[in-house]
Amino acid sequence: MLSSVVTGFGKTTMNLSQRKSIFRMLILAALILGCITFTPLVIPYGKYEPALFHFPYTLWTGLIVTLLFVLLTWIAIRIHPGKGEDES
Repeated sequence: MLSSVVTGFGKTTMNLSQRKSIFRMLILAALILGCITFTPLVIPYGKYEPALFHFPYTLWTGLIVTLLFVLLTWIAIRIHPGKGEDES
């Protein structure tokens, strides 16, 4: 179901209930990702190893988290339940 969202670039034939359920799952994923961002998993105290391309651990995990938020936002925009409704 989600693969049709990503490959269809918003041209999916999902009904409204499917869009709402996927949208709610994306919101939940964003909230979980936001909570994980401020745990020692991403921001450990005094740790800079392992380094990736000479970037410290906190920097490259922060970049990964940012890319995940961008991906979640992009998918959410494509399947928003109110997409296509008139704003009148």
